[in-house]
Amino acid sequence: MITRRLFTASAAATSVVGAFPALAQSKALTYVGWSQDEAASKPTLSAMFEGYRKANADVKLDVVGFPWGQMQQNILLRLRSGQPLDVVQLAERWLPQFASTGKMHDLHEVYGKAALEKLISPGVLKLGDYRGKQFGLPWTAGSIGMVANLKVLKDAGVSAPPKTIDAFIEALKAIKRTQPQSVPYAMTTKNNNSLSPDFQVWLWTFGGEIFDAKGKVTVNSAAAVRALSFMTDLVKDGLAAKDIDRPDARRMYAQNQTGFYQDAPLARGFARNNSGKGTEFDVFVQAMATPVLKSGDTPQSFAWGHLLTMFNDGKGAPNAQSMQAKLASHLALSDANQLQYFKEQGLFPVTNSALALLANDPYVSAWTQGSRTAERDEVSQWTTSADPVTIIGEEVQGSLLGQKTPQAAIESMGKRLEAKMAELPKA
Repeated sequence: MITRRLFTASAAATSVVGAFPALAQSKALTYVGWSQDEAASKPTLSAMFEGYRKANADVKLDVVGFPWGQMQQNILLRLRSGQPLDVVQLAERWLPQFASTGKMHDLHEVYGKAALEKLISPGVLKLGDYRGKQFGLPWTAGSIGMVANLKVLKDAGVSAPPKTIDAFIEALKAIKRTQPQSVPYAMTTKNNNSLSPDFQVWLWTFGGEIFDAKGKVTVNSAAAVRALSFMTDLVKDGLAAKDIDRPDARRMYAQNQTGFYQDAPLARGFARNNSGKGTEFDVFVQAMATPVLKSGDTPQSFAWGHLLTMFNDGKGAPNAQSMQAKLASHLALSDANQLQYFKEQGLFPVTNSALALLANDPYVSAWTQGSRTAERDEVSQWTTSADPVTIIGEEVQGSLLGQKTPQAAIESMGKRLEAKMAELPKA
């Protein structure tokens, strides 16, 4: 569970960095990530890297980029070949895979646990925790949650985002009646990497789970069948559509062709860009809690975030005055850079002090509220999650496309996961 409390920290990132004696280091520093090569975020991050270079003129910073889908493979290749991985961007769900290699630095030893907890709330720090060690420094944190398009809802006569499943279905039907060519809910119906988290959210909403606390496969349940039946019926009834991925949903949302979809906190930024209206479109973007089965249930969402990590090169552990730590602090612990990242990309900051400055933004407040009950990816507990993600995605899509019944899809998912789990070492 991810929690977040908004309060102003008494310490600043510079106090963390300056609290330790300098450690002699090589003057070459390698950063590996993906966001700096993506068109939307490239200008923002290029400026941040240049800021680091100006402040550390004696350091040669090499910024290496790979597409998001190729990051895991390339990090492993660099590990095996001994290429530098001084500061590495990771998705939070990849942490168990790399932490289990034994080649990552515990950031409690780099910065100090107490110092980090003064800057970032323990609930947010948990994104980078693996078995009690802080292997990841949160860079941006939130959840994959739901957004409503208030213009589409108003045109359909829906006064507010629905809070229950029954009200959600009624809202979707109202949208379909008033806008027959629309896709009322742009639910993900293709791409296993998107299907898995979205299915898990609905699975939790209906009271199911993929694994129990001991790692046993428990997805073959009545709750899972109900969840997948709900998703399948939406497609069958024309309230959702086949062949929709997250980028498709973002475009439809910005063009007022859908009332709801699920995304990370940067949903508002995508809506601004895709609509061509910039911040004028903000009035239609409403972060909302995932509808619940019955009033009083806890709304579900999927924990999401980016981490900065440091890999062990055998040359000794860095401390808070090292080049690696200064770069990570510059990116993730500087309120100025965190707020700039939010302003230009819509990615939520992680420091308590930066979050406090955004407390009056209703979009941030609503999303933050929903993130407090976000759950971590169930599949990420396994060191090799690609196969389970594929299995989940294939079975969910099989049902959504009408190739098998929800019952048959869930039974097959359970059997295939059990067989795969027997082959995989647990993280």
